[in-house]
Amino acid sequence: MFKIGRGTAGKMNVFTKVMIVIVLMLIPIFLMYNYSNNTSTDVVEQELLQINLNRVRFFVEQMDVEVDRLWRSAFVIATDPDALQLQLQPSSEPDYALLASKRLLQQKLGMQSNSFEWVNDFTVYSPHSDVAVSTNLTKHYFESYFQNVSQQSWDYRVIITDRGAEKSFVRDLVTPFEFYVQQTDPNIYVEVSFSSDNLVKMLERFMQGGVGHTFLYHPDYETIMPRDLNPELIKRMVEQFDNIKEENLNEGAVKISLGNEPYLVNYVISNSLGWYLVDYQPLKQVLMPINHSKQMFYGAGLLLLVMGIASAGLLYRNVQKPINDLIRAVRLLRKGVYDHRIKLGPHNEFHFLIEQFNLMSEDIQTLIDKVYVEQLHAKESSLKHLQAQINPHFLYNNFAFIQSMAQLDRTNVIVAFTQHLSNYYRYTTRTEQQLTTLTEEMELIRNYLEIHRMQSERLYFYEYIDKELMSILMPRLLFQPLVENAIVHGMESKVGKFEIIVTGKRNTDGWELFVEDNGVGMSSHDLELLRHSLLIQKSSNHSLGICNVHQRIKHYYGSSSGVMIEHSSLGGLRIGLTIRTEAIDDVGGSDRGRYSISG
Repeated sequence: MFKIGRGTAGKMNVFTKVMIVIVLMLIPIFLMYNYSNNTSTDVVEQELLQINLNRVRFFVEQMDVEVDRLWRSAFVIATDPDALQLQLQPSSEPDYALLASKRLLQQKLGMQSNSFEWVNDFTVYSPHSDVAVSTNLTKHYFESYFQNVSQQSWDYRVIITDRGAEKSFVRDLVTPFEFYVQQTDPNIYVEVSFSSDNLVKMLERFMQGGVGHTFLYHPDYETIMPRDLNPELIKRMVEQFDNIKEENLNEGAVKISLGNEPYLVNYVISNSLGWYLVDYQPLKQVLMPINHSKQMFYGAGLLLLVMGIASAGLLYRNVQKPINDLIRAVRLLRKGVYDHRIKLGPHNEFHFLIEQFNLMSEDIQTLIDKVYVEQLHAKESSLKHLQAQINPHFLYNNFAFIQSMAQLDRTNVIVAFTQHLSNYYRYTTRTEQQLTTLTEEMELIRNYLEIHRMQSERLYFYEYIDKELMSILMPRLLFQPLVENAIVHGMESKVGKFEIIVTGKRNTDGWELFVEDNGVGMSSHDLELLRHSLLIQKSSNHSLGICNVHQRIKHYYGSSSGVMIEHSSLGGLRIGLTIRTEAIDDVGGSDRGRYSISG
């Protein structure tokens, strides 16, 4: 598509150097992005582990609170007078008294059961009277049933209820309140039970809105898990759980791999039930947005690389090749071959440049008069002016501002700022037209001032220009340097609100444009020195732009036109262009005729 070219003395040309720099810049970008992505992934993993561990802790606390409430209800029931009444032998009392106590106790057990959100059952049994009262009307209770009851912990087994056979947690309270191993003659058994379906529903609610999967694990019992979980995956997770909890038996947050798939695992033991609540999240699903962004970045990078190669080929054909032809022609011109002409290629920016080069080759043999000298002087002044426009400090500030807004994620500000910056450089880098209208020049000034205003809100801009002046033709970048001078020398040393006022109007013999500011201004001595430098056409570093504008005005409009500088009533300077139109037709005609004029 294109080949690496070499310039004088075998050195690589600018195009090749730029391409190498672009490629070398891509390498650290991809390395930095990959490092940043890995760091972000590690941080996200650690944060997720901690956040999920807190969620699991909170869930276990809620579960333990509900379980403890159920167990405390057993103590309330055991001390109830109607429950104590069951201990008495109904020898001397009529049967209806016992029946009344049972009925009242039945009602109290029902109310106590209904006060909980969980589905549960309460049972009271007296071995002395062999009487049982329970909310579970299906089950029949005898003394042999309570021989091996669990008082110190919750037992997990299948019981028969009104709802059918259910896997439930069961715990018994025995009075008098002593350790069960010391019980020889118990008075009352109070049994509390609740279905494992209560825990399943809590687990399902806990999983809603997330990507994690949660289950309850005990090494001696079957795992309790929601209905839509994968039993095979749970089984594999349980097989590794004993190794997972070796470092910390109570709680933990670790990262493991199952079948080459990474998972984030959080577990907390329930102090009430003795079961582990285990929550695991597939890391691939959690990091899906980050991985998707990573793939999009690499895809976009690859696409940009392909487009860059294609653009490089197009750039070589339309830029580097014409430059090489121009270099070859310049070398021949230096050797005295004035009849050499460059073959015109595609109609682009270089078409005009090559055409002008061919015209220059023709004019070199004949342009020895004053017009030729004046044109060279005008070209030199324009070149100095364009060089003065290249302000690295201005570029650095703009890039620093864009970086700051990007770090603050202020996308709208970045879009607006880059639009103004793009419009500004699109205008200043256009070389195919030497003339423009005041409308376009003012649009450039507005973009320039808006760029500074977005960086410093203390800048205010006012414009008072007669509408009839907006269509006048003038050399490009003639008025903007005066505004830039006000910003650079007036605003940077000014504290507080800074104002710029642009005015324009016609007068009897031409028209004038002025830029006025309330900056620090200049002393009368310095102002006289600046005016003197304009007269002798010699500029210092701080007045280079103004002197270039002054020389261009005199070259184009005549010696009666120029730059006027005076003190402003606002406190700063008042600098303007004064144009005398009666002499325009007599000067600069040969230079203007060489370029297309558009309004």
